[in-house]
Amino acid sequence: MASNKFPVVLRFEGMDPRDIGGYEAHRMRRGGDLGHIDRDRPKPRRLLGSETWAQEALAEIELMKMEGFAAELEDLDRRNRRKDLAKRRIEGPRDPWRASRHGPLRELILTANKEWFAQTESSDVEFSTTQEERFEQRAVEWLLENFGDDVIHARADLDEQAYHIHAVIMPRATVEKYGTECRVLQPSAQPLIRDYESAQDSVGAWFSAIGLVRGERRKQAIRDALNNGRTPPVNPRHVRPAEWRAKEEKRLAEKAADLETRQRDVAAREEDASTVLAFADAVSAGEIDADGRTLKTIGAGVKPPSPLLLQKASRGFAAARKAFRAAAKRLRASADARTHREAEERVAAELAEIKAADDVIVEIVRDFPIAHRQRIAQIRRRLTAKIMALDPRARGRSTGSKPGIGDP
Repeated sequence: MASNKFPVVLRFEGMDPRDIGGYEAHRMRRGGDLGHIDRDRPKPRRLLGSETWAQEALAEIELMKMEGFAAELEDLDRRNRRKDLAKRRIEGPRDPWRASRHGPLRELILTANKEWFAQTESSDVEFSTTQEERFEQRAVEWLLENFGDDVIHARADLDEQAYHIHAVIMPRATVEKYGTECRVLQPSAQPLIRDYESAQDSVGAWFSAIGLVRGERRKQAIRDALNNGRTPPVNPRHVRPAEWRAKEEKRLAEKAADLETRQRDVAAREEDASTVLAFADAVSAGEIDADGRTLKTIGAGVKPPSPLLLQKASRGFAAARKAFRAAAKRLRASADARTHREAEERVAAELAEIKAADDVIVEIVRDFPIAHRQRIAQIRRRLTAKIMALDPRARGRSTGSKPGIGDP
C-alpha cells in the first residue's frame, strides 16, 4: 500500500463567470500559461460535465439574470412604483450574486505529492491499478458526494509535472426576493466552501482509504499558539503556478541578462588587453610611434602594422597612447640630460687641459720683452673668447680675458 506520509491537497480559487472562457482555452491548451505543459504527454481528460459545459453554464447564469430581472419588474409594477420601474427597465438585469472579490464560482484543485503518484501497488494485489486511477476514482466520488449537480465540470491534467484534478463549482441557491423565489449563485450555500477547515477534514477522511492524510491544520495551530501566548506560525500565501512561473521566468531572464552583460564586459576587456599588447609590440618594433602613426621608414623584414591595429590604436586606446607618449617624453628628456651632462664633462676636462697649458705659457713668457708679452696677451684673449663661446657653462658671462701676459 502507499505510504501515509503524503497529504491530500485541496485548494479553492475564486472564479468569475467571465473567467470561464480563459479556463476553457487553457483546458484545450490553446491559451493561458502553457510553459509548463509537456506536449508529449496525454492532454487533459474530462471527468465530469458535458463537452459544452462552459456554454451551458453561461446560458444558465444569463437565464438567472433574466428571471430575477422579470421578478423585480413584476414586483415594482405590483407595488405601483412607476418611477423605479422606469429606471430599472433602463438599467437592465443585474448579476444574480452578491458582489465580492472572489466571484460567485469556485475552481477546485485536488492533488498530492508527485512522489505518491510514482509509487506502485504491491505484487500480491490481484487487480493492480495505478495511483492516478485510484486517486481519480476517489476524487470523482468525493466531488459528487459533497457538491452534487453543482459540480459542472471536472478534468484530470496529465501533461504537467504532477497529476491533479480541476473542478468548477457553480453553487446554486434559491432565495426569497421580490415576493417570489429566485435562483442565485451563493458560495456560502455550500458547507465545504463556507468552512475551509471542514473541507480539509472531509477530503482528508475520504482519501485516507488510499493512504493519504489530511493536510496540516494551520488555523488550529494558529489558534493554539495565540491561546498559549506563543508566536503563531506563518500562514504562507498560496501562489498560483502561473504567477510563480511568471516571477521565476522574470528572475531567470534578469539573471541571464546580467550574465550576458558581464560576459560582454569581460570579452571587451580581453580584446582591449590584446590590442594594447599588439600596440606596445608595434611601438617597440618601430612600426608606429607613441601616437599610433605609421613610421615612414620601416626596417627590412619588418611587417607593417595591420590597418585594423592602427584603426583601433587611433580610436579606442587613448589611455595606452597617453602612457606611451609620456614614457617616450621621459626617455627623450633623460637622453637629452645625459647627453648634456656628458658634453659638459668633456668640455670641463678640455678646458682644464687648456688652462694648464695656458699657465705654462704664462710662466714661460714672463721674462719676454714687453712687446712680445703684449702680442701673446692679445692672442690669449682671442683664444679665451673662442673657448668660452664653446663652453655651455660660460654662456652669459663676460668674454674678457683674465689677467695674464701683458696685463697690468
